[in-house]
Amino acid sequence: MMLPNIVTIFGICVGLTAVRSALQGNVGVAVYLLVLAMILDAADGGLARVMKSESKIGAELDTLADFFNFGIATPLVIYFTIFAESDAARFGWIAVMIFSICCALRLARFNVSQADGAKSVDFVGVPAPALACLGLSPLFLVMAGVDVAGHYVEAAIVFVVICAGLAVGTFPTMSLKGTTFPASMRLLVILLAVIFVISLLVFPWYTLLFANAIYLAMIPIYGLSKRAKLAKRS
Repeated sequence: MMLPNIVTIFGICVGLTAVRSALQGNVGVAVYLLVLAMILDAADGGLARVMKSESKIGAELDTLADFFNFGIATPLVIYFTIFAESDAARFGWIAVMIFSICCALRLARFNVSQADGAKSVDFVGVPAPALACLGLSPLFLVMAGVDVAGHYVEAAIVFVVICAGLAVGTFPTMSLKGTTFPASMRLLVILLAVIFVISLLVFPWYTLLFANAIYLAMIPIYGLSKRAKLAKRS
């Protein structure tokens, strides 16, 4: 019954090690560890539901782990890798502070909604793991061979701030929890999942960048579709 909490604690250790790796100049290791932290964040909740071991302590611990990994470790890795040695280091630091604050506000809002008993099939704004994955896009470009710190640092700063704003937005975003697919689509979904995993293993940075682009494109599409459904009901 303690297994989900152990996975959560392990995730915190992974995030902390990512910061250490970034400070030592091991950028690739730091990014891999942050991606692993995202996977562990999904795994601990899934384990808790499957094992029916959900608890208030586990929920609070999960929120703390999310804030540390995605609201502290992620922006620190971004700063030390891209912004720290650039001429725009001060603006980069402001951007990562905004990122961290918005992540905290996002998690606080989520906790309040859970305490109030509000249940929804959607997220409100971009959830913390997705926020971290989007915010790491400049680092994915670095790993793909693009000199972001040398030529695109201003664009990276603006992008990080935009991602932060998406976290505190009040628009609906898709949640995979409880999502079901028709029997006719299950084979296609499995095939797409297999293709994604293989691409992630062979071309990790391009695959993650592509996934982020798809996710960003889906935000307005999903919001408009939800609004259209509400309009039809009314």
